[in-house]
Amino acid sequence: MNPGHAPLTTIFLDANVLISAAWKEGSEIARIWRMEGLRLVTSNYVMGEVQRNLHQISQIERLRRLMRSVQILSFEKLPEIPPEIVMPEKDRPVLAGAIQAQADHLLSGDKRHFGPFYGKTILGVRFTAPTELLDVLRLSRS
Repeated sequence: MNPGHAPLTTIFLDANVLISAAWKEGSEIARIWRMEGLRLVTSNYVMGEVQRNLHQISQIERLRRLMRSVQILSFEKLPEIPPEIVMPEKDRPVLAGAIQAQADHLLSGDKRHFGPFYGKTILGVRFTAPTELLDVLRLSRS
């Protein structure tokens, strides 16, 4: 924490957020990168999915620019997700990465898999849709 400054809000970015931000110039979700007081993080696991889904040079270049301000975390061992939290196996490492990163929010536009968790906090991480985060951050900074 910086003395005299508000604590940073840590946002764990899911693959679809990164892909959407890189997909086309000026995408609305890319506004998150211009907001102050945020620590943007993701994981190597998420980056693997991102790289499999971006193919145009312009998208890859946009992603590279965006990633300059995103910390990519690599985890030796991820925390266990309790079995009562039902989600596809491929999404469990995303939540585990957000928990390990001590993120305040897991930001995902994946309504099919993460939608049932939107607005809920699991093991300290709040599941947040991109539009909700933009609204929350706008209000908290006004």
